[in-house]
Amino acid sequence: MSDNWNTYICNVNHKLASIFVDIGIRSNVPDQGRPWLLWVWVYFKKPRPDGLSSRKEFEVLISLEDKLVASMEQTCKAVLSGRITTDGRREFYFYGPQPEGFDPAVRASLGLFHGYNFDSGIRQDEGWTQYLNVLYPSEEQFQLIGNRDLLDSLRRRGDNLEKARNVCHWAYFNDRADREVFREAGLALGYRIVSENENPVRDRHYGICLERMQDMAPEKIDEAVMELFRASQSAHGEYDGWECQVITDAKSKRERSWWKLW
Repeated sequence: MSDNWNTYICNVNHKLASIFVDIGIRSNVPDQGRPWLLWVWVYFKKPRPDGLSSRKEFEVLISLEDKLVASMEQTCKAVLSGRITTDGRREFYFYGPQPEGFDPAVRASLGLFHGYNFDSGIRQDEGWTQYLNVLYPSEEQFQLIGNRDLLDSLRRRGDNLEKARNVCHWAYFNDRADREVFREAGLALGYRIVSENENPVRDRHYGICLERMQDMAPEKIDEAVMELFRASQSAHGEYDGWECQVITDAKSKRERSWWKLW
């Protein structure tokens, strides 16, 4: 496991899901030394109406996870790659060098938590397809993670996000024609063009910056960003992030804040 974990909300099998995944191991995946996928599903006693976990079970679920992870590491040399919370259960996905000892390790750790039902299983997954195709975020999901991180940064600086403001978005393209397609899409969405530039250092030379007055509610930010992200993809380009001013109550202090897709 690495220290670089993140979480995002999506739909899995048409159900609301929260995925917590180890992003930091991506460069080492697939790990040929751990070809076995070992999974454990733990069913909640008191799930929320939407199927996610409730605060009533928070502490016990944290303790349960700690015991399970420690048991899997010690017995199977397996590492947790991610977990999915959905449909009244928490799904844990480990990768290990071999499956021997898996069942006793699961029973020994979860047997400490009376009343929690669980399912478990193993299968060979040399390509780490569960991690790559289910747990690991898509480009759009990474963008939504970035939106959340920037909004959290604004809040930490004292911005309550109640005031609409101009938000600038950046995108880059391989040629002027593609940039023009995106430019027209942006204008149709109510943006004004702040600047256009050419940067020979970038893989995509032709840049553009658009700006629009924006409601800062998270769902509105996500909606606006996804429109431009998809428009840039349609024009064979790359959406490169957004920036805005920080607005606080303390003498209307303003700062610049910036985030870009990693």
